[in-house]
Formats: sequence, structure tokens, C-alpha cells
Amino acid sequence: MTEALHVVTGAFGYSGRWIAHHLLEKGLRVRTLTNAIGRDDPFDGRVEVHPIDFENHEALVESLRGAEVLYNTYWVRYNHHSRNFDHGIAVENSRKLFAAAAEAGVERIIHFSVAHPDKAPDWTYFRGKVAVEKILHESSHSYAILRPTVLFGGGRNVLINNIAWMLRKFPVFGVFGMGNYPIQPVHVKDVARVAVEQGELRENVTIDVTGPETFRYKEYIGLMAKSMGLRRLILPIPSIVGWMFGKFLGVILQDLVITRAEIRGLKRGLMASDEEPLGVLKFSEWIAEHGSEFGNRYQNDLKERKYRLPKKNE
Repeated sequence: MTEALHVVTGAFGYSGRWIAHHLLEKGLRVRTLTNAIGRDDPFDGRVEVHPIDFENHEALVESLRGAEVLYNTYWVRYNHHSRNFDHGIAVENSRKLFAAAAEAGVERIIHFSVAHPDKAPDWTYFRGKVAVEKILHESSHSYAILRPTVLFGGGRNVLINNIAWMLRKFPVFGVFGMGNYPIQPVHVKDVARVAVEQGELRENVTIDVTGPETFRYKEYIGLMAKSMGLRRLILPIPSIVGWMFGKFLGVILQDLVITRAEIRGLKRGLMASDEEPLGVLKFSEWIAEHGSEFGNRYQNDLKERKYRLPKKNE
């Protein structure tokens, strides 16, 4: 009997990697669709690799044909047109991917969204997330839309690493406003587990995926500093000052450190949920064990994200 095929977009990335690992542990056949360049293969060749070309509908259909489940982690964090990052393009690419999945006979789509996209600041990132969710709602697909909060664990911890880097570099850490807004981190392996569990079901659902602990943001930062063996003064600062400092750092580091919409979303408490937590791994225990490993170098997300651009006139 042929092993069931499951397809993961971006299995060489962060959340996609752990979904693929979880599927392999269950003895399933796994394929990834990716346009990443130069990423190491963490699966020792056990995951089939197909290029993802949203402009080639026939190839996209063939790469999905025979798959029971598609796990879609594809998205872009920011608009950066010279690197082919654009939220509007990402929405249309998602539409093309779902259409190809329907034609290929994929039974179920597990789609990664973001917590509270409908309550988020008026930014194209969140509007795009809402638009893609709407595409699924109006389709005939069987789907699960997962809305994780802020991820931790699993190796590639860009957000946590870069907060840790700033804690190491500066004696004072500024939190936006008073820092009393909630943050509810969830381990990436918990998110992968929930995704694979949903892949076995067929009911249409939209669910938040959160961890078992909720912190005030300033407590979250303080816990990180303590786990790193650092004593840091954590001060409230106006949001505009924090954004301007991030902008200044971004020029030096040649990266996008923080956006105003991300700051507003954080302050509105969008990184926490009132739903029952589905994660079981605790951030407090994880950071206590791994805190000393982070922040020794800045992790430049923009420079690390290299993609194969579609050829013109194809």
C-alpha cells in the first residue's frame, strides 16, 4: 500500500520544518513546495522537494496531485518589492495555490494565519491574512485555519534571538507604553502537532493556537533577561520612540526590526487569546533551559530570506 502523501509549503523554513518532522515521525510521505535558495536540508533527503512557481498552474497542480493534505505556511512578513515580497501578491499566490489544490484533488488544507487578524491594525499584512481566510471560507475545500500567537522553540527563533541580542547589547530595554499588555507564546512543536492533528479531520474550523502561559509583555522581557543571566533596567517608553529606535537600528543592521503596526498589534493584546490553550510546552521552562544560547549575534531575517524569483515571460 502506498504511503499517504502530505505536502508542506516551506518545509525548510520554521513552522513548516516541524510539521514535516511530525509527519515523518508518523511514517507519512512528505513533499515540500519551496522557492528558498541555499537552505540546508534538515531531513536527509526524506522529504521530496518541488519548486513552487505560482505562475505555472500546471506544474503547481502536478506538484500537489495525489496529496491528501496541504499544510500552507506560505506568507511574507513585509512589503519589499525589490525582493518580490508583497502582501497583495501573497494573497493572489495563495488563491492560485488553493485553486491548484482543488484541481489536484487535495482533500484537506491546513492554513496558517495569525491571531486576531480581523482586530489588527490597518496594515496590509493583517488585511492580507483576512483576505486569504475569506478565500478558504468561500471555497469548497475542507479546511482548518490555525491562528498561532508568537512562536518559540525549534531552532529558528528570530524574534526571541533578536530581543536577546538587544538585551545583551544595551543596559536598558524599552517596552512600548507601560508594557502591561498580554503575550501568550506557543512552542512551534505544539503548533506542528495541532496542524497534523487537524490534517486527520475534515470539519471546517478556525482556531487560535496558544501556549499554556500568558505574561505581561514587560514580564516576558524580564523573564528572558533573567534566564540569560542579565540584570537589565526595563523602562516604559512612548511607542513612537521605540519605533524610531528600531528604525535607526534597522538602518545599521540593514533589516526591518519592528513596524508601527506590529507595535500597535502588540499593545492591543493581539498576541494572546481567550480560547483554551492547545499548547502544552511552557515558555518559562524552555527559556530557563535555553536562555544562555540566544542573542550572541543578530539574526538578519531580511538577508537570510533568499528566494528564487520567477523568470519573466514564462
